[in-house]
Amino acid sequence: MCWKFFFAVIASSLGSGFQHGYHTGIINVPAEIFQEWIQRLKTERVVGGSVTAADDVMTIWSTAVAMFPVGGILGGCLTGYFSDRCGRKNSLLLNNLIVIAALTILSLSKTMDSFELFVFGRFLAGINAGLNCGLCQIYLIEIAPNEIRGAVGGFYQAVITTSIMLSQVSSMVFGDKENWHFMFLVAFIPAIFQLFSLPFCPESPKYLLLNKDEEQAAEDALRWLRGTDDVQEEMETLKAEDNMVKRLHAFTLKRIFTDGALKTPLTVCLVLNIGQQLCGINTVVYFSSKTFGDMGFSPNTAVHLILGLGVAFAVATFICIAFVDRIGRQLFLRIGFFGMGLDTVALTIALIMTEPKDDSSYMKYFAVMFMFLLVVLFSLGVGPIAWFITSEIFNHGARTLAVSLTVSANWFANFLVGQSFLPLQSALGYYIYMVFVVLDCFFYFYTLLHLPETSKKSAKEIIEMYHY
Repeated sequence: MCWKFFFAVIASSLGSGFQHGYHTGIINVPAEIFQEWIQRLKTERVVGGSVTAADDVMTIWSTAVAMFPVGGILGGCLTGYFSDRCGRKNSLLLNNLIVIAALTILSLSKTMDSFELFVFGRFLAGINAGLNCGLCQIYLIEIAPNEIRGAVGGFYQAVITTSIMLSQVSSMVFGDKENWHFMFLVAFIPAIFQLFSLPFCPESPKYLLLNKDEEQAAEDALRWLRGTDDVQEEMETLKAEDNMVKRLHAFTLKRIFTDGALKTPLTVCLVLNIGQQLCGINTVVYFSSKTFGDMGFSPNTAVHLILGLGVAFAVATFICIAFVDRIGRQLFLRIGFFGMGLDTVALTIALIMTEPKDDSSYMKYFAVMFMFLLVVLFSLGVGPIAWFITSEIFNHGARTLAVSLTVSANWFANFLVGQSFLPLQSALGYYIYMVFVVLDCFFYFYTLLHLPETSKKSAKEIIEMYHY
């Protein structure tokens, strides 16, 4: 592969995946700072200055947290429309306008003393992230050679995990009462980078040939990406896929849910995307600060542990993308779901045995170890593969519709965990983690029985697996 191809991968992924991961992790560490700010604003607005009830503050804060996945659901729904109408590359470029608006609003919310602006900014950031995770995956899978398609598709998750880690560093530097708005200014850098770098990259050759019927433009794009004029074999493969797609009937929402040959792969992709969010990982991403505090760690220690989790996320993800095309998708997913199920059982036992807080208890250190292991097992397969599997399995004609559906389902599951975990934990205690054990077992057996191996297979071979 030539340097131009890798430039296209970095230009498309860095500006997209960064926003997704950064806004996922940025509010974890300084959560109490945000809540104190909301309480101060609410108190100042009340006649007489009576202190606002904690429940009211928590309702506003929960809404602000929830607006990110709600925006993600909407962004996921819009993926197919924009990718087909505007193209993959142009849609990614236009999406930066949404995140620039979001970052501006989030930064100004402190200056203007408006938590309403903060909530709206989170919603816009969610729309941007929802669009990014669909658009970028489609673009990456369509420009990647079959031999390294998994690694290229998984690079998006690698950027997400790296940006989660950077968000934690940013919140350590700026996450105080006076400077927290500067955290959001950092995210302008990747948005500007993508706006200036992605225009130098070509549109997806598949989109140019199969959507626009521009054969010469598709060939020129392939030459640019491969760094050679010898692209005839790959062009013939694209033309064969084009002929196959044209022979199939139109892909509609009704057909994708009723045609068995489409419904089966869609169900597989939906289960994997929902499984990515319901496997238990979001209890670490969203609530690790609270969990470490409940275990008796000091705020300073908790911050460093959270940063360590971010490092583990990133390192394990890069290991996965280095081997996912050699080992295959199935094995990584099975190890991930089965391992997380076992690990969550051990984590539950360790957390229960640390109650109540006891600084001398060694079990809390085992609980921390199991949290780190959960992160590693997730990142070794479930995290990266779930994002690109839909784009890989579906042919060009059905790809954008399928991606819209699976990305929206992914964000809905994200919203469900974020909103239900704390109330359920209040009712069930640490036994709530056993719910994730049951779900991990289901996802393991479903993957074992229903997901075919797609590593290094061509679009034609994958289509023939499902007979559509």
